[in-house]
Amino acid sequence: MSIHISHDQKSGRWSFSYSRHLFVAVGMVFLAGGIAALAGPWWLPIATFVFGKIDVKIDSSANYWVAAILIVVGLSILAFKFLVLDKWAHRLAIDKETIARSPPAVQEVKRYFDDLLDDHSYRSSFDTHFYRAYNQFSDASNALQDTKTAALFNTFATDARALHHFVAPNFFVFPDNQGPNPDYRYCLAPHMNIDRDMVSYDAKKVARYDELKRELAERVAQARQSYDAFVRRLKKLGHI
Repeated sequence: MSIHISHDQKSGRWSFSYSRHLFVAVGMVFLAGGIAALAGPWWLPIATFVFGKIDVKIDSSANYWVAAILIVVGLSILAFKFLVLDKWAHRLAIDKETIARSPPAVQEVKRYFDDLLDDHSYRSSFDTHFYRAYNQFSDASNALQDTKTAALFNTFATDARALHHFVAPNFFVFPDNQGPNPDYRYCLAPHMNIDRDMVSYDAKKVARYDELKRELAERVAQARQSYDAFVRRLKKLGHI
């Protein structure tokens, strides 16, 4: 049985954590108190001392009510521990094993986002990492069990697919001749970018490129936000 209270100096937040066995100890205390109350009003002197100061009379016949309440509370706490907390802990343990077998490529995915935003380009290897990231836990045999973790992953997967569906038709291999390097570089509509493959200035193409840039930035921001939320959840649970 343990209770931990910690303070994050950076955020100023206090956190409280406890062992699941604490619920067993507390539940057993209530249960033992209820059973003891059936044998006699052990609580009566305490109640008389407390409430006597404010002229509240205690009826000793309430002993059975006190016993019943203590037993019900004790059983409820134990039921919560075994039926809720233990099942949740089991789901977290399964997720931890799943993620250990297939750890997320966090740095590679973040690099993919950075390249899209900063240079409007990406390398095929990082695109592969990104594709794997949003399909990583989609299969039933590899699905996450914790409800909140799974929901955060599904949100990321939805946003990531939306980004990928935009990237696929709007990015092209550039430059054309990249030699024997298999890790090809793709750029956003290079034929609409005067710094890349636009031969002569075309105002319409430049305007269209600006539209594509804005949409790209929006989709990257959405996917990055949901991915960061998912990764924070994994770190909070100690999975990565």
